[in-house]
Amino acid sequence: MSTRTLKMTCGFPVVVFALFAFTSLASAATCDRTCLLEQAKQFNANMLARTIEKVPLAVGANIRENAKAIALRDSKWTGVTKLLSDGVYADPILGNVIEHVAAETADGKTVYIGTRLKVVDSKIKEVEINFDDGPRVNVKNLVPYDPIFNTIVPLEERSTREELTRIITSYFKGLTDHNPIQADYDPRCDRYHSGNRVTHNPRNGIEQSGDDGCYESNLGPKPWGPATEVRIGLVDSERGIVIGYAILYYGNSDRRMQINEVFKILDGRLRMVDNIGLMEQGITSSGFAE
Repeated sequence: MSTRTLKMTCGFPVVVFALFAFTSLASAATCDRTCLLEQAKQFNANMLARTIEKVPLAVGANIRENAKAIALRDSKWTGVTKLLSDGVYADPILGNVIEHVAAETADGKTVYIGTRLKVVDSKIKEVEINFDDGPRVNVKNLVPYDPIFNTIVPLEERSTREELTRIITSYFKGLTDHNPIQADYDPRCDRYHSGNRVTHNPRNGIEQSGDDGCYESNLGPKPWGPATEVRIGLVDSERGIVIGYAILYYGNSDRRMQINEVFKILDGRLRMVDNIGLMEQGITSSGFAE
């Protein structure tokens, strides 16, 4: 056999091995934005169709709803019959896809659902659901989902991932010490709680904060704090989005609120907040504390 023939013959398995290795690496690679959005889409479809067995859960997946460990088949999601609107966000670096969904149940009730899926090696390792089916869900501000959250931020107004993380870490610190950094807030900033505008709204009926904006509403003595188990679940610099989680204490009582907030940041300042906050007795942990 000639040297040239030997090289060609020996080269074949090398090429095959290289292709196999490349394919293996690709299959284990981080799920990109398109992949994560597809995971959310398929999750929704399977929950609506009650084909929960088709959801690609990892072995031992951590599944929680309103901070309680559940089996996915027991989620309140199974009572949803149709989606009315949704905002979906993806972060390939953290492997999270997170959505806020307005939906309708079989009895015609509007609910608001926050769902976080953590995807590792094409499997869902974590499912974190915040399900608000209370009477204060306000459909008029949820359908359609506010387009401001999905607009691309102009380059001159865009913050880095590090800057966005710093702003929201400071925001949650302000829930504890009630000394927010004014420069982090646009004066027009509004916060919505399951569709209810609780800032610049003297009649909001939730926080009784008068005409205060996002900055003023957390300034000075407040009945809430500290904020514990603060987590940044997603950062999207292109869209100016950060999604954060925390357990918020209320004085010396055993009342706790698990909060899941989508923040829109323009030109380095908070412009809009979409919050799902669920108050329950005795919440001690989200179950996802690092």
